[in-house]
Amino acid sequence: MLIMPERSKPHILSKFVFNTLKGLKNVYTMPPLAVLDRLFETLYFASMQSEEAQLIQVTVTFYNPDEVRIFPEKEAPLDRWTYSKFDELIPFNIKSLVKLSKAADPWSSSLAVYYNEDEELYIYGMIDQAIHQQRFVNHEIDTKPEQSGLFQVAIQGIGVLSVTANYRLIAVLRQNVLVRQFLNVWEFGPISDLLEEKAKTFFADVEQFMKRSFPNEHPDNWLGLVNNIWRDTLSRILIQIKNYRHGGALLITDQMAGLDIKYPLHYKRLRGSMLRFVKYSIATKIVSDQIGNSGRTINKTLFDRLELYKIKKSAADNELKGAIRFIASHSCVDGCIVLNSDINSYGFGAIMEKVLPPDKIYVSSTAGFKENNLTPRDPKDLGTRHRSMMTFCAENPGSIGWVLSQDGELRVMSMHANKLIVWENVKTQKYTKLKTNIYHSLSELDEL
Repeated sequence: MLIMPERSKPHILSKFVFNTLKGLKNVYTMPPLAVLDRLFETLYFASMQSEEAQLIQVTVTFYNPDEVRIFPEKEAPLDRWTYSKFDELIPFNIKSLVKLSKAADPWSSSLAVYYNEDEELYIYGMIDQAIHQQRFVNHEIDTKPEQSGLFQVAIQGIGVLSVTANYRLIAVLRQNVLVRQFLNVWEFGPISDLLEEKAKTFFADVEQFMKRSFPNEHPDNWLGLVNNIWRDTLSRILIQIKNYRHGGALLITDQMAGLDIKYPLHYKRLRGSMLRFVKYSIATKIVSDQIGNSGRTINKTLFDRLELYKIKKSAADNELKGAIRFIASHSCVDGCIVLNSDINSYGFGAIMEKVLPPDKIYVSSTAGFKENNLTPRDPKDLGTRHRSMMTFCAENPGSIGWVLSQDGELRVMSMHANKLIVWENVKTQKYTKLKTNIYHSLSELDEL
């Protein structure tokens, strides 16, 4: 058994998760705090191991096989998860986790872990169909599948553990910091406003399509869909960059002065595929509603149109996935990916020609902008990649810079009210918000 010091990093995570889960409505039995201590401690140290020269990536579901909620056969979705048990219980330790991680890709499955009457943890089996949950949180589908177990823990990097429960992101332990709040800059505040402004030309193209194909429909009714797909696409690019686990940077700007783009590449397919996906999504919904409103009347022309739009929507969705992967893969080269306001690529491997950030930057504790929520900070506290982006964004108002650290932390920055504002721990995946305070250092959490 692992012996854990009182103030160890995983211990602080386990105490916070324990207190949070007690405040949520759960149908599962709460485990003792000592069990969570051992769970997170083992996962924390397993994250520092490697197997076949690769770092560990695995998801653990805290799952009691005796508390399974059974669906009548006619009600259970065909793609619902199932639990398959091992013939023999496997001790929950670092060695077992490292070995089994090769067979438990987080996009395919998770390891079902629980404790016995002696409060000893074991790997009981595996849970399948994880791909559908991953696709939902990564903005690839809108349908939210049922999640299994009381909560899930994912190893996302060295010393990085992410804890979720029913699509609520409870906390992330990132080495020496417990992150408890993730800023939704996509829907609120200056970054959201800037993105909406940049999407106007995109929406103008959608309006033209509506006038030609559906003149009786008001384009403004679809503005929310357009903005959502615009923002989701950027989120998906950043998520994919994060998955490469080496950090990266993405810049949205129309100013090229001060940039040295090592690999100029004019790529317009991302915008085109987004536009096609939006058009066919709208067309599918409108024609589907027309069929639904036609009562018992069978209109073969409408049915044929609906099937055609469904096929084209699926093809556009696949095209968009490919374009997202194409753009994100450019982050594997040192330097920055550069997109313009029309989300067309100028190239990658970009380097800012000078690194002279403002004397002070301001970190916002909320997605919005309020002076009393800003904390002054010295740019020297951050690395060259961040300071280069700060320099460019400060000199080019309207530009948006995204910087991913190697440990997965995402920051976004832009000029607002004559200040260079930085938002930290930015949310990218589709999780339900937990109402908690911003992250604290370990010493501040000793009293949890």
